[in-house]
Amino acid sequence: MKATKLIAIILFTAGVSISCVKQNLPDPGTLPTEKQKLADSKVPDDFNWSTGKNVELTITGLPTIIPVKNTLTISLPDGNKLYNAYHEMSVNLKLTLVVPATVSVLKLKYGSFDETLNIVNNKAEFSFIPVIPQEQE
Repeated sequence: MKATKLIAIILFTAGVSISCVKQNLPDPGTLPTEKQKLADSKVPDDFNWSTGKNVELTITGLPTIIPVKNTLTISLPDGNKLYNAYHEMSVNLKLTLVVPATVSVLKLKYGSFDETLNIVNNKAEFSFIPVIPQEQE
């Protein structure tokens, strides 16, 4: 019991002494000698202030005898939806989406399709028409 009281007194004393140590912080009432306004900043004329980019998404439909419809969802890699609509598989679609400039892929979901689309030169493509590999001889 005495040891516990002694440890508590030592910890309390250490805490008080640490909090009383003067730190080298600037006086909160002082201001920098020169104030600069944002409007006075020099920025190159070709500087792009945008944090987003336009991406053109092209979806090629697959002609079907019977209409096939399902929900088409385009989203960012983190799951944020950019486009969500009921879509017929045989219809071609071209969309312009605004995505963060750092994003390099989009996620496409349509029924059982769950695809990752690469963004190259601000363009992404998807086709419902399957690619059939040719046999090598």
